[in-house]
Parts: sequence; structure tokens; C-alpha cells
Amino acid sequence: MIRRTTTAALLGTALAAATILVASPAMAGDVPGPAHSQVGNWKTSTNGIPQTLTFTKDGKVYGDSGCNRFTGGYTVKGSAITIGPLASTLMACPDPQMKAEATFLGKLQKANHWKADSTSLRLYHGTKLSLSLTHA
Repeated sequence: MIRRTTTAALLGTALAAATILVASPAMAGDVPGPAHSQVGNWKTSTNGIPQTLTFTKDGKVYGDSGCNRFTGGYTVKGSAITIGPLASTLMACPDPQMKAEATFLGKLQKANHWKADSTSLRLYHGTKLSLSLTHA
């Protein structure tokens, strides 16, 4: 009788562990954790012009806006974010790059809340999605 009880208990434990392993990947995106942060290297593009954005742990932001490099600060409180003021280099580029840069930097500085998962960062102005970025 002891062997059957022990075998049944071991089988039950193994089945529970297998269920957790199978269910974990599907639930991974729903569980808050370190991967759900704005901190890191991100990339996007505006009208086909590639742009990069890096948020550091100590409140700095910098990147390439398509023509010029930029830098500044940011603050986060929960899902609220404030970015800027930003400073940038002053190189001149072809008009499509300059327009993409102005659009990107404008949206970046108007962002007032954010959402992130393990692969993307989304910046919003009010309820409108302003920028969608992926890990660089």
C-alpha cells in the first residue's frame, strides 16, 4: 500500500510540474518582470528612416534620430513618462531624413505614458500610440 501511495504522489507531482512547464511560455508575456522596462536599446523607423533610442537606468536617454544624435533625460512614475528636454547635433541631411527626424523627436518629447513587453516598447501621447519600438 505504501508503494502505491508513493507512486501516486510522485506521478501527481510530475504531472503538476509538466503542467507548469507547458503553461509558462503562454503566460510569460502577462507576468510583469525585468523584461517589462523601458530601459535598454530600442529601434524604429519613420518613413523608412531608421532611428535608435536608449534609455539608461539612471534617467538618461540618447540615440540617433535619423540624421542627428540626441541626448537628454527622462523620468518614469508607473506608466507615466516624461522625456526631455532633448539636445541634438546640428548636421544637415536630405529633406526626407530631416522630416523623419522632426517627426520622431516631436513624438518622443510628447510621449506621456508607456507600455512594454519582452520585445517591444510603445510610447503614447494620451490614448494615441505615438511610437512603437523593438529591441535593437
